[in-house]
Amino acid sequence: MNSALAAEGPRRSTFRWTWWTLVPLTFVAAVVAAPYFLTHGLLAMGLALERGFAIVCHQRPERSFWIFGAGMAVCARCLGIYLGAAAGLLFRTSRRIALRLLIAAAALNLFDAMTELAGLHGNWLAIRFVFGLLLGAAATLLISSSVSRAEIPG
Repeated sequence: MNSALAAEGPRRSTFRWTWWTLVPLTFVAAVVAAPYFLTHGLLAMGLALERGFAIVCHQRPERSFWIFGAGMAVCARCLGIYLGAAAGLLFRTSRRIALRLLIAAAALNLFDAMTELAGLHGNWLAIRFVFGLLLGAAATLLISSSVSRAEIPG
């Protein structure tokens, strides 16, 4: 074995697949399925999904992406948070960096909300979605970086 590699110790991968990534991806699938169900004759299932997501999201139609001729079950920011959560679970970094990223992402989301409320810009779905991605990724990155490898199954 090379002495330089031995001195470094084991390398930690920053990208790592985990089964936990499927949890937020399941939410994304449900968000996309709700409008499909509503427009393809499965009204009860679509309404059940929409009511379920109403617990965590305002679901304002003008703040949501549309697919299959109906609004998604969550707003653009919430959709970004779910997708970002899946992405954040795939990576690891130090807790210090993850916390800084979370603070920056939360500040960006707050800044976007306040500037829109002040009338400085309109309803920017793409920006809201991207800032949600950042917030979801930073939050789960902090969680995954705070849990030791021995505690994570899979």
